[in-house]
Amino acid sequence: MRARCTATSYLKRMKWTPVALGLACLCTVGCTTTTVRSTQLAQGAALLAIEPVKAHVDVDTTRTLQAVSKTKVVLGVFRFGDREFAEYPGMIFQRGPGAKERKAAIHKALTGTDYDVMVNPKYIVQEKNRLFSRTVTVQVAGFGGHLVFESHEE
Repeated sequence: MRARCTATSYLKRMKWTPVALGLACLCTVGCTTTTVRSTQLAQGAALLAIEPVKAHVDVDTTRTLQAVSKTKVVLGVFRFGDREFAEYPGMIFQRGPGAKERKAAIHKALTGTDYDVMVNPKYIVQEKNRLFSRTVTVQVAGFGGHLVFESHEE
């Protein structure tokens, strides 16, 4: 009788083995990151004749643009905050805490105005770390500017 109970309990434990193995595989696969970088140029002759855009910025120093962006990250996964960001090709935003929030604050400052870019932005970045959450608040102030494109004369 004792041997039968041992075999029964062994079989009960064995039926959970595939479930445990599946969960372990799922957790392992769910926590990986893949980064693909290409350092080689495309094969073949690819010539691009792109001329640089000639433009200048007219800065309006009579009015200061200001905005605040706030983001809260819970458990390092769930992000609550602004979802629209300023993207300027060639403009370098510093890395570190508040990089996305700086872009969002610039977008908020320019929204509702007729300015194209923010000139000389100054940031105040505040980061608060709690046990299960992190809050990043960015304040930005700067001047608005209009892009004026020069006509291409031949």
